[in-house]
Amino acid sequence: MTKRVAVIGGGISGLTTAYLLKKKGFDVTVCEAADTVGGNVQTVTRDGFTIEQGPNSLLKSPRFVDLVKSLKLEDRVLAADESAKKRYILADGKLEAIGPKSFVNGFFSLKTIFGLMREPFVRTKSPEHESVAEFVTRRIGPEFLDKAIDPFVSGVYAGDPRNLSMRSAFPKLYEMERDYGSLIMATIRRKTEKADPDFPRTFSFRGGLKTLITALADEIGNGIKVASPVSEIEETDGKFRVNGGEFDAVVISTPSYVAAKLIESRDEKLGTLLADVNYPKLAVVILGFKTEKIPAKLDGFGFLIASKEKRPILGTLYHSAVFPERAPDGYQLLVTFVGGVRSGDSLDAKTDDELQSLVLSQLNDILGVAGEPEFVHIKRWAKAIPQYRVGYEDVTAACADFEKSNPGLYFCSNFYRGISMGDCVKNAYATADNVEKYLS
Repeated sequence: MTKRVAVIGGGISGLTTAYLLKKKGFDVTVCEAADTVGGNVQTVTRDGFTIEQGPNSLLKSPRFVDLVKSLKLEDRVLAADESAKKRYILADGKLEAIGPKSFVNGFFSLKTIFGLMREPFVRTKSPEHESVAEFVTRRIGPEFLDKAIDPFVSGVYAGDPRNLSMRSAFPKLYEMERDYGSLIMATIRRKTEKADPDFPRTFSFRGGLKTLITALADEIGNGIKVASPVSEIEETDGKFRVNGGEFDAVVISTPSYVAAKLIESRDEKLGTLLADVNYPKLAVVILGFKTEKIPAKLDGFGFLIASKEKRPILGTLYHSAVFPERAPDGYQLLVTFVGGVRSGDSLDAKTDDELQSLVLSQLNDILGVAGEPEFVHIKRWAKAIPQYRVGYEDVTAACADFEKSNPGLYFCSNFYRGISMGDCVKNAYATADNVEKYLS
């Protein structure tokens, strides 16, 4: 008799897990509370513009390449423009393209340059609970933290390096120091996972990221049940009951605060930990301009802003410069982020018009953008990206212990072992393998 698996949550983690389990021969049901699948991956096409309300691009990884090939989406892959390799930072009031020149043109001081030179000889090791800020300052110096790492963290997590856990938020860097004693030496000596060399490093899909979501959903087919929130997971005689159905295993692919309610009766401590994970508010302000209204050359991925600049925005992506098909000919699409840990609590007090004016003012000051936009789209996220704060190792360990103590129940979501879409896909493969081992 075919074993049945319930996947709670239809975001990238849940859909990928469900797709892989179906390929393995299991009868899979995806229960999604919303009216459509995709979670934070939301592509909208309007007035000739293709916009991403959540994640906007992808980075190559072995498992992501495997997934794309398995879905036969190679011909839909859209490589980022070569200019996307250039990343700007706004610091000291000016835009700097971060790269080797940044260490010879005065952007970084001699003290920071010497800090990088001495990094291989720093023998201290990260304690278990160390923030990203403490790690970078200890190994290189405070200026490198302020001008390079702080804006990067705001771009990835919409977070603050002073309260993010190094071990949880950037485990590869933590392991590089642990295993090699130096980030620079680890970069030279470490063997990394190899992905298809012909596959673009930064990519999306024609039609946007919804192309991936649609392909997964089509493969899963009638197993997807939208508008089907799950309030509890019952267990009797070694079987799980979810929304009236009986299953042999259950994968929880929801945000942490939803997962908390599903497991609190089994593990009150973990329920509390999951409920307390911070998801800051974030607004995505997407503006389309005629190209002639932007005097600055949009020759990169975009810019991020150091928190010491005290700007009311986190940064802006040059989205149509990276993926030209995202805007009609003669137009440019700029995607600006407001809020996050820095100022998310202030978003509720701002109307959409006020957000638009705020962003316009910043783009005028930074890029010289003139006049009003031809296209406006604003998306507000009440709970954006889970923050892996200092001590988050306790959450991860508690989730792993829960899985051991509750055979047949699994977590696969961006609050557990990585927030990026690449992490979600990698974890989906691991989860599908674990479910298969359990049920066999």
